[in-house]
Amino acid sequence: MFFDEERSVKRTLGIRDKQILYRNAKGRCQNPGCNKKIDFDEMQVGHKTAYSRGGATTMRNSVCLCYRCNKLQGTDSWATFLKKQNIEDPETVKKQSMKQALQSLSLAQLKSLAGRHHVKILGQVEEDWFESHRVAPTKSQYVTKLTGVVTSAELASLSKETPVRAKPKKRRTSDRS
Repeated sequence: MFFDEERSVKRTLGIRDKQILYRNAKGRCQNPGCNKKIDFDEMQVGHKTAYSRGGATTMRNSVCLCYRCNKLQGTDSWATFLKKQNIEDPETVKKQSMKQALQSLSLAQLKSLAGRHHVKILGQVEEDWFESHRVAPTKSQYVTKLTGVVTSAELASLSKETPVRAKPKKRRTSDRS
């Protein structure tokens, strides 16, 4: 980066976004360990990923905090901040349960979900001395890519569907004796 180039200097949300954040938090500190009622004037906008660590100043990356909790969080990520208080991050729990649900599906079902969401999984390239070839993607690669994409409603509807069995291939019989 050159000396005259700077990233966005927007370190806090605008007034309208702050109002929306405050309303969505129902006037309370969003730290589950605190949950203190706060006035709009007292509200601090915390970052789930600290601005100093590359976190964007967006609604998705913001939380409504009281002064004390904002200072306690410092530059820790939201997940680390909650973990230090022995609180499980609901987003992490949700991702883990989704991952477990996806792992219970067959490879064919995972391929189908990837196709529906236009997610391309290429697999890995293996190289020998003289040639290289692509190996088919593994089930864990499908699970990792689909974890943030698939909804729990989709999984519920997928489990209700009856699996379609492929017709067995007919063997060719030769007339030779």
